[in-house]
Amino acid sequence: MSNYNYYSTGHNKRTIQQLPVLARKGHNAILNSKYLEDTVIAIGEWSCRRVVLVHSRALDENTDVVEKLKEKMGSFIVGTKSGVGAHSPYEDILEIAKQLNETEADCLVSIGSSSYSDACKIARLMQANLEPQVLTVEAMEALIDQETGHVANLKDPKVKLILLPTSLSASEWNNVSSATNPHTHKKQHFGSEHAAPDLILLDPEVASTSPRKLWASSGMRAVDHCVETMVNVEKCPQDAFNHMEEALEILLKGLKDYKDGESEGDRAELLEGISHCQLGSRNAMMGYLLWHVPMGASHAIGHQLGSICGVMHGVTSCIMLAPVLRYTYSKSEKQREVQQKVLDIWNKTMHWEEKSLADAVERFVKYLELPSTLKDVGVERQDVIEKVAESTLTDVLKDNVDSKEAVLEILDSARG
Repeated sequence: MSNYNYYSTGHNKRTIQQLPVLARKGHNAILNSKYLEDTVIAIGEWSCRRVVLVHSRALDENTDVVEKLKEKMGSFIVGTKSGVGAHSPYEDILEIAKQLNETEADCLVSIGSSSYSDACKIARLMQANLEPQVLTVEAMEALIDQETGHVANLKDPKVKLILLPTSLSASEWNNVSSATNPHTHKKQHFGSEHAAPDLILLDPEVASTSPRKLWASSGMRAVDHCVETMVNVEKCPQDAFNHMEEALEILLKGLKDYKDGESEGDRAELLEGISHCQLGSRNAMMGYLLWHVPMGASHAIGHQLGSICGVMHGVTSCIMLAPVLRYTYSKSEKQREVQQKVLDIWNKTMHWEEKSLADAVERFVKYLELPSTLKDVGVERQDVIEKVAESTLTDVLKDNVDSKEAVLEILDSARG
């Protein structure tokens, strides 16, 4: 087992460093946060006076979470943006960056899912790296290395950033963020060494307002982070595998408690499940962020399903993880051995007796009542599937597929 157990604090509030690395010194997260008081305290400690608030439109329309935050911050708010498109379109990012310039903001607060977190992280980078008069789609794209779908050597942002995530996709923990070009519909990646948020607030009560499909599917995204790290036989060291084992157990138990609590009307169980999921989603990123173990084809294909086909972030993992596991299982004895190890952990945690890891993943997706095939999300046209395959080959995470034919084989098995 890993040595990260001490982060789990039951229902108690606790402040931790986001990652145990020098670059994250001063970049904290609060577990079991009370978002109203913690936001105000942070702004006061930083002596910020001009705040731009970016928030989920649905959260504002269906709950009082955003209204309470606006009331609490009062005149400190100098600008707001309601709504960010799925997969963080460039246009939304540029709109936020322009607001930061026009309002002379010293702090940006985001409350919403991973699309909001990524948009706000990249908006700070664009403000720091592009002149105000060239905050354009073309200027953003010009920063990208088109071979890798990634940009390096950006200047670090200067505006403070607080993220209040309402999903489990875990982009808040990463200093690299993804966004979608409106012309090519390709997902690109932006980051710098210190591009991580200054503060992450994990408030189970706020997260409980998320639609079930969003929460559960983003939980599967976090499970995907664990699994694709663990089955990377060439690059995942034993220490990383041990840590991922714990993260996977926490996530599976947390998602089960969340679903059972919701089904049975047990709010205490639901909130406990949410809290465990929030911790698990963080720990699921550690293989990538600390040990630099790249994720694989499920993520690479998923990026393109999201940007090209509009498949919901998280649902991409529900559809692609099992087919990718089936494809890689046939490729080597080492892959079969490591998938069996992960399956043993899965079966032990869920008290199941599944015979393959892909089958266990597929069963869990159906248990969560989520889409599991391309047909379920309306992706059936061959020309669209071909475009997804082509774009996957230039994705930064295409670690275990090296040809269009390989991607198409995986996509064909996901058709349903």
